[in-house]
Amino acid sequence: MRLDLHVHTTFSDGDMTPQQVADLAKSVGLDGLAITDHDEFRGFVELVPVPGMMLIPGIEIAAMEGDCEVHVLGLNINCRSKGIHSYARSAVEKRWQRARVIADKLQAAGYNVTLEDIEQECRGNAPGRPHVALALIKKGYAQSLEDAFERFVARGTPFYVPLERVSVERAAEIIVQAGGKPVLAHPGLLKGGVWDALAPRLRDAGFWGVEAFHPAHSDGQCRLFESEARRLELFVTSGSDFHGALGSRAPLGGEKRGGAYLRKSIKALLSEIRSGA
Repeated sequence: MRLDLHVHTTFSDGDMTPQQVADLAKSVGLDGLAITDHDEFRGFVELVPVPGMMLIPGIEIAAMEGDCEVHVLGLNINCRSKGIHSYARSAVEKRWQRARVIADKLQAAGYNVTLEDIEQECRGNAPGRPHVALALIKKGYAQSLEDAFERFVARGTPFYVPLERVSVERAAEIIVQAGGKPVLAHPGLLKGGVWDALAPRLRDAGFWGVEAFHPAHSDGQCRLFESEARRLELFVTSGSDFHGALGSRAPLGGEKRGGAYLRKSIKALLSEIRSGA
């Protein structure tokens, strides 16, 4: 069964609506996908069922481990959970507060980018740094997303504003309380030493799996994280981290590596989805 378990839409920093993504998934031969927007789950709620396509509700929560940002996927969450609603509402408010501070800093430095410009790019949904970058491009201050990030909104640049994050353990707890499966996203992107610090704590924190197969991982990293997940008695997942034209490393369904343990993991996930567990 071909699944893509890491997909973004216009409800965070993707450029395709949830329905467009679901229809595209069908057209490229996927059997299912998980909508995992940053700090958001409403995109799934808006979906109209696609015949023959399994649609899995999800979220991607940005947490912190020391000074390193750590992303936690939540698969098969209950979108009616009061806890997930409370978390998402708070996270979206914080994103708007950050966007306002970034806009104020840009204007103070002579760049005519307003909060309204950023809002136009995110279409009223939760604003992220890619939306600030798009506003900078539209105003002619940057040539590309990469250029905008490197000079304006990446960590260490003059206009970077950190976003208040929960701990990794709290992110997992929020997902578990919403009936979901916490999965450590793209561990190969973690700064040196962070994986070693996190790995021994994942199972006790309630993690279900590790995203071993991700476009940013080399073949060697995929093998390493699959091996580590098995050692930790965790499952593995695979995802494209699709954003459309906004920074995708692979097309939808484009992460095709895996093997027997990934198939076993997917079978375990699907058995719980189908049983309603």
